[in-house]
Amino acid sequence: MKNFAAIWILFVLAIGSSSAQKTYWVGSEQYHRLDGYVAHYEDTTAQKNIRQIMGLQKEQAFSTLSTSSLNQGYTSSHHWLHIRLQSRKQQTVFLEIDNSRINDLRFYQLNGDSSVREVITGDWKAFSSRKFPNKNWVFPVTLTGKVPTDLYVMVAKQHEVLGVRVGLWDADTFEQQDRESYLFWGILTGFSLLILFINVVAFTATQDRVYFWFCGLILAIAFHISAQSGLGFQYIWPNFPDLNRLDPALLSGWLIMLAQLQFMQEFIAQKKGKSRAYLAVQTFKYVGSLLLIMNVVLRVLDVFPQNHFRWTYNTTLAFMVICISLAFWSVFERIRRRESVVIFYTVTVTIQLVGYLVVFFVNLTFIRGQESLYQFDSYVVVVLIFLFDLLIFTSGILYFWFKKYRQQNEALLIALHRSEQEQSQKIIDALEIERNRIAEDLYDDVGAMLSTAIGYVSSVGRKPDIKERFPVLAEARKLLDRAVENLRTVSHNLMPKNFAQLGLAKSLGETLDKIADTTPVRFEYVVVGEERRLDAAVEVQVFRIASELINDILKNSTATEATVQLVFNHEQLSILAEDNGPRTPIYNNLTSKVDFIRGKLTVDETQHGVTAIVEIPYQ
Repeated sequence: MKNFAAIWILFVLAIGSSSAQKTYWVGSEQYHRLDGYVAHYEDTTAQKNIRQIMGLQKEQAFSTLSTSSLNQGYTSSHHWLHIRLQSRKQQTVFLEIDNSRINDLRFYQLNGDSSVREVITGDWKAFSSRKFPNKNWVFPVTLTGKVPTDLYVMVAKQHEVLGVRVGLWDADTFEQQDRESYLFWGILTGFSLLILFINVVAFTATQDRVYFWFCGLILAIAFHISAQSGLGFQYIWPNFPDLNRLDPALLSGWLIMLAQLQFMQEFIAQKKGKSRAYLAVQTFKYVGSLLLIMNVVLRVLDVFPQNHFRWTYNTTLAFMVICISLAFWSVFERIRRRESVVIFYTVTVTIQLVGYLVVFFVNLTFIRGQESLYQFDSYVVVVLIFLFDLLIFTSGILYFWFKKYRQQNEALLIALHRSEQEQSQKIIDALEIERNRIAEDLYDDVGAMLSTAIGYVSSVGRKPDIKERFPVLAEARKLLDRAVENLRTVSHNLMPKNFAQLGLAKSLGETLDKIADTTPVRFEYVVVGEERRLDAAVEVQVFRIASELINDILKNSTATEATVQLVFNHEQLSILAEDNGPRTPIYNNLTSKVDFIRGKLTVDETQHGVTAIVEIPYQ
């Protein structure tokens, strides 16, 4: 019986000792895992002070957490955490409370029974109240190595979701990790500003709204991340804690969804009348914008019920589901057309969906006060999505919009070229009409008068007495005959008769045959290859170019022999004019005529003569 009583006493003592909080012995580890060493007490009255809490801790009113995390879901209570540390030597460690948004936070350090440090801070106070500058809540703790150190931390939110994770770091390790963390945020900020600058410049240059709304999306996500991570409070509004009352992390989430939908519409060119989802997207944007404005006004005026945060949080999650649904509805109705820009956006938003679903389920577990997924911070996923958006969407915008601008420029150049061709054709037609009219007037009117004059001279010259007295009449007759021949040649050069039917090669050959009777220069005419008919306007220009080369040989050289060749190659037509008269050619607008039909002129001058080559592409 005595043995049974002794065993029972030992069992009760064992139960009592197991319920007592354990002391964590700090060694040389870089990061100390405090699972099972953090005790928690909920003050539902939100009135107890540190002395009362210390008394409750001695009475073992605290319950030990199985992990180093506390997740209470929606709460308005004060939640006290207690950690007892012991060290065999004097050293400094850093206690980190990993939640950048805590309304009220109080930190107390006691070595033995004496108070060492007290810090009263929170995101409703100026950032300087934290004492140690960090985006999270960090408290240096000096261990004596002689007596235990008790740490009390009170965390509270007013009718919001509360969750914290407690970490204990070696001093050197924390400083190194902190530098690496801020280096990452600095690189991310610099990269974001660069992408933002590029899109601002692109919008300024093109006035294309896709760049404007992508800038809006970048700013909305950047604001959300800065609010979630605590960097915004540290660097942007450190002396304006009232901004933290607007729940920037939540409301910026609404901005992200609205900007994302607007950007989607601009990116895939969703227009009214061409999309069945357009009206639903527009309605969601207008309703979301109105609710966002109402939410901000209520927060500024501080007139909202206690469950306002719960309603906002749940609405945010619901909006996220609706936003994703509308985005997929918008792209799926266009995916069958196999538009590359829509396929690109679909793949991109699908990858985003995976990240947003992770955020959704993490937050869903978080607000229910469960612990399973809280070890993974949701804003880390948002950062990864943000980086993904910066890289992929910027690349997509640059690629597709450069392609669009190039196509527009090509279409504009084609239209301009067609307009120039049409104008040039009109000019050519007008000139040809005028040339034909001049040729007909010369041949019919002037030629007729010359023929009449020849008849008069001939009739007078046939009288014997006049012929003997005026032998100059015979010379006059010869000059008149030569004038008629020259007039015929000039008229033919202006526009050969039946040019359209004969074609370029035969018309040029006929012209050279007529010239051969009136000039001492002996011409050789050669056609190489099978003749390929060109556009009528081009053929007329080619004939003018050949005539210009022939006229230069007749007027400006002392040549006795000349060769004119038409060479029909596979890709181009070549005109070669070669003579044995050394000189410097004098052409009349030959270069402009060649340029008009996109040709190339090459002139070779030697002591043996001049060779001119004109190369004219078929297209």
